[in-house]
Amino acid sequence: MKFLRRILLPSVVCFALVLGGGCKKNTVYTVYTNMPDGAYTLEDKNFAVEKIGGYAAESVSFDEVDTSAFTPRGYSLPAMFVEADVVVMTDFDEDGAQKHYNDFKTEVNALLKDISNSLSSTVENSDIYNFNNASAGDTIEISQITYEVLEKAIYVYEMTTGFYNPALYYNINAYGFGSTHKMPENSSDLPDDETVKKYTDLATHFNEVEIDKQGDKYFVTKPQYTVEVDGETLSLKLDLGGIGKGYAADRVDELYDKYGYNYGYFNFAASSMAVRSNPDTGAYNLGFTNPRWFNKQYFKTTVRGEKLSTSGDNEQFYNLDGVRYCHIISPETGKPVQTGIMSVTVIGGGAAEDDALTTAIMCMGRERAVKFIEEKLTDRRVVFTCE
Repeated sequence: MKFLRRILLPSVVCFALVLGGGCKKNTVYTVYTNMPDGAYTLEDKNFAVEKIGGYAAESVSFDEVDTSAFTPRGYSLPAMFVEADVVVMTDFDEDGAQKHYNDFKTEVNALLKDISNSLSSTVENSDIYNFNNASAGDTIEISQITYEVLEKAIYVYEMTTGFYNPALYYNINAYGFGSTHKMPENSSDLPDDETVKKYTDLATHFNEVEIDKQGDKYFVTKPQYTVEVDGETLSLKLDLGGIGKGYAADRVDELYDKYGYNYGYFNFAASSMAVRSNPDTGAYNLGFTNPRWFNKQYFKTTVRGEKLSTSGDNEQFYNLDGVRYCHIISPETGKPVQTGIMSVTVIGGGAAEDDALTTAIMCMGRERAVKFIEEKLTDRRVVFTCE
């Protein structure tokens, strides 16, 4: 399966685009958003807007400076099996500017490597690899990075009443979306319902994961609960792919602050972003690509000084017998989501939370999603699309 990602200056395109697919003829999809009128533009007649209430965030002011001498520097680097794009805009003719930028790059690269090596479920001796291979009830020492990500994961799990659940590890792999598993080629390759039910039952015990800080050391304790599948005893395992990129965006954003870079952006695989200011226009244009039509933009807004994340059923998927199976697993069914929601973007707040929230909203379905957004996300702009 081939993936395409596109970044434009001075615009940022927010979505992982999948080659292939297309809208059904004369189909009209629905865009739900809590953005106020005038804050967005609808650009595709295949979509109709349904307004959501509750948005009450205050506007933020920015100090304007002379950016006429600013030029961009940017690069891409691999991290967590995808690519991240780092763009900085400043006056690079100033004394020491290039060395300052090189030092910034060194810290960004080291940080992303540390995050990947802490959160990967496949890198031997990473924190999550060690957790997943530990016995039920074991306590292991972890890095501060993993502690902070688990702390966020637990918070969003509780906030969403379990619709975000990073313990659906076995379900993800059973449907072929794990890094070491092959996607099914026909329906007979799909897991049976009884096995899926056991995997899902195990994942419901994520709330029994315990994290602890003792001085400058961090620990996590695995739940005691296990299930039996095909004669094998399975303990709970984690996949933090649904929050790790957002956490990385938050941490890189802190480095922008540390180095005094107020212009540019960090884009992690068009999934999570930390967007600063645009030296030419102030805000960046943020375009949303139609999840059913390659390279066709349906919605546009602007972002400045904000972090955001997006999820969709077109990022990783396959079709079997006319059914779309995507990488986002419902914690209710234990199967790839079939809620009718195609994509979700959350803008504002922290990117780690946004990353997990987009996954949760994908799993809720439209009615519960609207209620959740109106009640819990009044400080963030949200866009989601439905078939």
